Amino acid sequence: MTHLVWFRNDLRVSDHSALTEACKAPGADVKAIFLWTPEQWQQHDYGLARQYSIRSALATVAQDLAQLGIPLTIVHADTWLAGVDQLIDYARSQNVSHLAFHREFGWDEVQRDQYTIEQARAAGIDTWIGEDRVGFDPASLLTGQGDMYRVFTPFKKRWLSQHAETPLPRPLPVPSPVAPALTAIPDIPAVNWTGTAELPLNEHEAHEHLSHFTEAMPNYKDHRDLPAVEGTSRLSAALANGAISLRQCMHSAFSHPRFDSAGVQTWLSELIWREFYHYLLYWRPDLARHEPFYPRWDAFPWNRDDAALQRWQQGQTGVPIVDAGMRQLAQTGWMHNRVRMIVAMYLVKLLKVDWRQGERWFAQQLLDIDFASNNGGWQWCASTGVDAAPYFRIFNPHTQSERFDPKGDYIRRWVPELASVNAAAIHQPSQTLAKHQGYSLPLIDYKRARAETLTLFKKL
Repeated sequence: MTHLVWFRNDLRVSDHSALTEACKAPGADVKAIFLWTPEQWQQHDYGLARQYSIRSALATVAQDLAQLGIPLTIVHADTWLAGVDQLIDYARSQNVSHLAFHREFGWDEVQRDQYTIEQARAAGIDTWIGEDRVGFDPASLLTGQGDMYRVFTPFKKRWLSQHAETPLPRPLPVPSPVAPALTAIPDIPAVNWTGTAELPLNEHEAHEHLSHFTEAMPNYKDHRDLPAVEGTSRLSAALANGAISLRQCMHSAFSHPRFDSAGVQTWLSELIWREFYHYLLYWRPDLARHEPFYPRWDAFPWNRDDAALQRWQQGQTGVPIVDAGMRQLAQTGWMHNRVRMIVAMYLVKLLKVDWRQGERWFAQQLLDIDFASNNGGWQWCASTGVDAAPYFRIFNPHTQSERFDPKGDYIRRWVPELASVNAAAIHQPSQTLAKHQGYSLPLIDYKRARAETLTLFKKL
């Protein structure tokens, strides 16, 4: 009897329900498989950063599985469907009786998994499918009218009312370790990223990071919006590739001795936001095809200025906080969350560039790219998504900069042209900065751009 575990965006050994399920049967020969599909990832706009993150986590999983006596096979395929065919062929060759994996949401993911179930059934293989990206089956969280939630706060209340702490599943050890199949994992260069060491990408790093963050968690609410301060968990990349689970992070919050503190409660709320975005993707798989949640606002006449988009991508907008964020992204594969909102609002509401252009750029550049969260964040900024900021709410990047980076430390780190500018002047672009520091002139005038955007939205 052979059980096969299919790893996807759940690249860890602890709290892995599919792995635990496969190890339950006494005497079962357990094997693992992963599909390396760069062409499929490219279709989803996932760039080199995503592959680097996956590779980092996968190498650790291979070693940890080997210690459990479970060999990991890496299948190289262009697409998921082609990979599934190879997976089934492998399963037949190994006399696999049971295939275990976790459910994922999204248009292509659903099609892939349906195809897998059909092919496994035809091959006489039973399938076991568990939940991993969310704490609850999205079909079980409904409003009093039996509909999906479209607003976060009621969703959060319902989620908390149903939550109950349960033991996290662990795989059963196997007595004879095997050699890890590391040679089959492609080597992905880290390009010029300087910040990869700051983001845990594999399971061991993630748990060590979580342990350190737990001590600082009560201060999370006060520090999370300050990009110059180490005030966030930095676990987003590990959550995206599954090196750590959402359940494990939530468990650290619920078991915290200062659970009632504002910091712990705020971090828990952010974790539930992450689940909410996956919940929306379950109910609206068309979001994975870049459709707006509320189409009525998507009739906005988006600006097709490629030159402006390129200057935003390169961090050359002439707005210091925006340029700092975009350069941090380019150099590290990561950007502080408060700054993500600022740069996104600037692109969509001031440059008037289609939010899908920003969504695509983030997907290509981020180590922590998670489609559901990325899509949800961009639609929030564009006022096309659930809990959308009203169209008239437009971040002023200069006042945001003054509020969240008051001394300009974050800006100076990523925009070296402004290293000698004092705190009073660093937040406002001007002719002086451009002349004496060699800094870019502003692409737009904030007040004029804001007024134009409001006029266009009102016409809708």
